[in-house]
Amino acid sequence: MKKWITPKSLSICLTAGYLVSLIPLLWIGWYNYPSADDFTIGNACRHAWGNSHNLFQVIWTGMIKAVEDWTHWMGYFTSNFLMAIPPNTFGERFYTLTVWIMLAMLTFSTVYLLKNIFVKVFQANKHESLCVAMVMLFVTVQCMVGRVEAFYWYSGAVNYMFIHGMSLFYYGLLIGAVYEKGKKRTVKLVAAAVIGFFTGGGNQLTALNVAVILLVAIGFLSFRKRWKEYRAFLIPVGLFYLGFLLNVAAPGNWVRAEETSGMNPVKAVLVSFYYCFYYCLGEWFSWPIVVMVIILIPLFWRMARRTKFHFRFPMIVVLFGYCTVSAMMTPSLFATGSIEAERLQALTYTMFILTLTLCVGYVTGWARKKVEEKGYVERNTHKQEGCFSKTEMWCLLGCLAFFAFASSLTVVPDPHYFTASSAIADLASGDARAYGDALRTRIERYKSGEKDIVLEPLPCRPRLLYFSEVREDSQDWENLGVCRYYGLDSVRVKKE
Repeated sequence: MKKWITPKSLSICLTAGYLVSLIPLLWIGWYNYPSADDFTIGNACRHAWGNSHNLFQVIWTGMIKAVEDWTHWMGYFTSNFLMAIPPNTFGERFYTLTVWIMLAMLTFSTVYLLKNIFVKVFQANKHESLCVAMVMLFVTVQCMVGRVEAFYWYSGAVNYMFIHGMSLFYYGLLIGAVYEKGKKRTVKLVAAAVIGFFTGGGNQLTALNVAVILLVAIGFLSFRKRWKEYRAFLIPVGLFYLGFLLNVAAPGNWVRAEETSGMNPVKAVLVSFYYCFYYCLGEWFSWPIVVMVIILIPLFWRMARRTKFHFRFPMIVVLFGYCTVSAMMTPSLFATGSIEAERLQALTYTMFILTLTLCVGYVTGWARKKVEEKGYVERNTHKQEGCFSKTEMWCLLGCLAFFAFASSLTVVPDPHYFTASSAIADLASGDARAYGDALRTRIERYKSGEKDIVLEPLPCRPRLLYFSEVREDSQDWENLGVCRYYGLDSVRVKKE
């Protein structure tokens, strides 16, 4: 068994398992249609495409829309641009690409970041790094909170999940550039500069988080007086902060602030610390996360044997991780006094799982080095490089077997516990198809030439697809948005 169960074979199996788990999510996306802000924010670009069928005209219109929003509504200019060009700009059926875009961005950015951290910084095997990434991604996606707004509602997902993926690529490029020289380093720094600027102009939860982490990194480099060898990194870091300052100093932020009532800065910070404890260790903590941590320990234990890093400050690192996740909540509390929106919770949950993974790795590395110092295990051993030890192998197999058994027990009473099982449940019941057919029929009526349309209520509301719909009141903002999008006089839903 030790010859068969190697880091390479395990990484292949875990990757295959993760990809298979995504199939129901992508399948149900076929029945996904735009709603709410997809119509209101995407209206200008949709008409630009309909009038010209010119992609450059659409991009230019999106840029104009981003500037208008930056001036009159909200400062995150990158998100404003992306939200202005939803997939339904080019036809409603293209909206099914939403879940593909979001899952691809989350997956590739996470794998890229972890590869740069584990392989380049700690000299781990690339297969071990991939094992960690797949385990972490599986729990992130399958136990995601706010799944609709994380993966299926474009306007919310692109503002938070997509920008989060950009930030992970930004971190990965900076870390990778440290270990490159010459042309390769230049290419990575240029890419980091571009992505960093636009990440700074993304949602303010992610932007603040990156700003804090970079500030800590700058503090360490200044303390160790190593800026001379990292002078070139000032360009991508400076461009990020330029984007961040343009974001937070936008005139539109003050316009929107007049319509909301948030907390004062000190209270927002203190409440964010409490909410991090409440949500991460209460609302969101579940048995799959516990199993994930147990699986990660032998993987990180194996990784730590080759690195010369000493992991001297586990408590400080864990505390910093706690502060990092807390910082994700502060902008929303400051602006609106709440983090009830599911897209905000989805983003914070994703950052929580990533931070937890890295903290587990650091603490495990610290424990490994302590055991090595006492002579209980060999330092930096390279024996049986391609095999797990017997203890590691049985721990991993036991956890995977338990996870499969516990999952089968969990989804029987609650088929919506995991994201994939929720998708399968709605597909099997026919709710997803009925929902998609109803919205397709509505769109056909919108385009039929009728000007005053009265709609039948939706037959069902699938857990993964339904975000919002037009109301009984024809003057509701969503109804008016649909009217502008399709050139109608009025639209409303019949009273039930």
